[in-house]
Amino acid sequence: MSTFWNFPAAVGGMINSINNAGLETFRGNAIDSLTREICQNSLDAVKDKNKPVVVEFNSFSMPINNFPRRYELINVFKLCKHTWEGHNRKSEDFIDHALSILGRSEMKVLRISDFNTKGLEGAKEGELGSPWSSLIKEAGSSNKEGDSGGSFGIGKSAPFLNSNLRTLFYSSFDTSGYQSHIGVANIMSFMKNDNQITLGNGYYTQNNQSSAIPGFLHLDENFQRTETGTDIYVTAFEPKDDWEIEVKKSVLFNFFITVFKGKLVVKINDFEINEQNIGQFIYELEDNEENRILKNYYSLLISNKTIRVPYPTMTYPKGFRFEEGEAELFLLNGEDLNRRVLMTRKTGMRIFEQKNISGSISFTGLVSITGTQMNNIFKQMENPAHNEWAPDRYEKDPKLAKKVYADLRKFIRDTVKSTFQEKVTDEMDAVGLSDFLPNKDLSESSSISKTESLNSSIKAIITKQMEKATPKKTKKKGKDTKDFEQQLAGEFGISPTGEEGGNGTGEHSGGGTEGAGTTNPGGNNEMDEKQPGDKGNRKERKPSKHPVQIKQRYVCVDRNNGKYRFNIVPEKTLSRGRLVFSVVGEQSDYDLPIKAAATDDQNVAIEKVNSNTIYLNSLQKNKGFMVVVEIDYSNYCVMEVELYED
Repeated sequence: MSTFWNFPAAVGGMINSINNAGLETFRGNAIDSLTREICQNSLDAVKDKNKPVVVEFNSFSMPINNFPRRYELINVFKLCKHTWEGHNRKSEDFIDHALSILGRSEMKVLRISDFNTKGLEGAKEGELGSPWSSLIKEAGSSNKEGDSGGSFGIGKSAPFLNSNLRTLFYSSFDTSGYQSHIGVANIMSFMKNDNQITLGNGYYTQNNQSSAIPGFLHLDENFQRTETGTDIYVTAFEPKDDWEIEVKKSVLFNFFITVFKGKLVVKINDFEINEQNIGQFIYELEDNEENRILKNYYSLLISNKTIRVPYPTMTYPKGFRFEEGEAELFLLNGEDLNRRVLMTRKTGMRIFEQKNISGSISFTGLVSITGTQMNNIFKQMENPAHNEWAPDRYEKDPKLAKKVYADLRKFIRDTVKSTFQEKVTDEMDAVGLSDFLPNKDLSESSSISKTESLNSSIKAIITKQMEKATPKKTKKKGKDTKDFEQQLAGEFGISPTGEEGGNGTGEHSGGGTEGAGTTNPGGNNEMDEKQPGDKGNRKERKPSKHPVQIKQRYVCVDRNNGKYRFNIVPEKTLSRGRLVFSVVGEQSDYDLPIKAAATDDQNVAIEKVNSNTIYLNSLQKNKGFMVVVEIDYSNYCVMEVELYED
């Protein structure tokens, strides 16, 4: 049998350079993308659902002469160099590096093998639409339906990003008993010796139709396949970072649910991640914000206090319907939890985290969509990277998709509030109300009696307001304002007239003589941005990545003027810090437009207010302070604040 590298001609078609849209989708974290796509594809091809799918990542070095038809590929890269020289610097660099790799004595290779899978069915006939054809020959095509994880046919590009030759070999044993292999080089167009331009993709094959070659491909001398499944060989595998750690981390973060349920086992060279040891691996992760969030989710899976709420029956126009239990919400209440809900579908792979559900309830949650109908519509909302749902991607009926997605978010919010809000209310006693009273020390610092001082201050403030205040212009509500009100009304159950979300409607007129008067909202701590100083000599702050833990409560003191009073207790001493405020939103935050801010503590100085951020200094651990903020919005809103160290 004669084998060779076949690069079909474009015959007047598109000429492709080294840049590839499918590859660019996953650029930024090649190992994580590789792990996510490989594991998902293997789970989609499960053979016996009562047993786990096993995915094995194994690296090895092989003699360069074992590379199939190496000299043919060297000649191909020389033709690429001649074609692109002086036209595309990135292509030239790639070609030079590829030629140097093919000239070495050894090559590093990553073998990825799966077990308890069906293999690449259809390899013998090469029929269009078969799993083999979809993976090997078709672009942007997927044969996956129903409960599968992928649907774009783009995930198959991720392994190529990890090859410095952009070349893979596939070896398969499918359920019909057929054994086959083929090579795929995803490089660039080039001019052949007969002056024909190629498409850019080449195949290690046995004929001009680029059919699969019968039999296994033996590149790893220490491996022999004896059961159905697929082996992918990533050639010239030379990652910059420790790839074993990266694969392990990706499995823990993206597939911990699947592994925990006994549906997936991952082997990485000499160690294995399975349902018995995944908890140990998770709890051994270093203590940082990202890992603490993962530990919250894992605690949710193993806790006997976890509440499980099935998604109710939902009926939509044109006979579209979800049966009860097609999705399930898992919730756990407790201290210092992440206040997020992890969204997953059938395979259990992490998609994204739904944030800003409640600013007052400490909980963690997880949504698992397992029903066929519901899984199918959300799969079609998913982007190619599998980390976002966008209803407009559901081409059949985007309006239906928006309604379906909005209903799921509402179900999550309402369930969290109805399940835990009453418990939070029960825990708040009368002592907590003192957090919102004026600072006693500041009130007693004046030599005038309390009653006289209070009355005098109020009169002075009212007089100054009458003299200096200018009538507010009635601003027509533009698209952004209307969208924001609709978000509050539709997403959070808050009406434009403030039926829900605030904790009071009375007006606030003063708070002592030194702390937070309304004439000068900054009190004695307010900075005058117009005065000269050494601001220009200050070093630019580098934002910290992780928030400092705080205890917080807030109350609306003047809805019409957008005034809210926050009581904050930091759990760390900070010489300089910043408070970042946001409206409780969906997948992204709505930054609060803060007009002014003041504090009641003489020892805490507000340096400046910028957009939705207040910069302060001299914060003491476990010592509470009060901040009054005035936002540019005259209706109630549900807010969240995070403290960062500068």
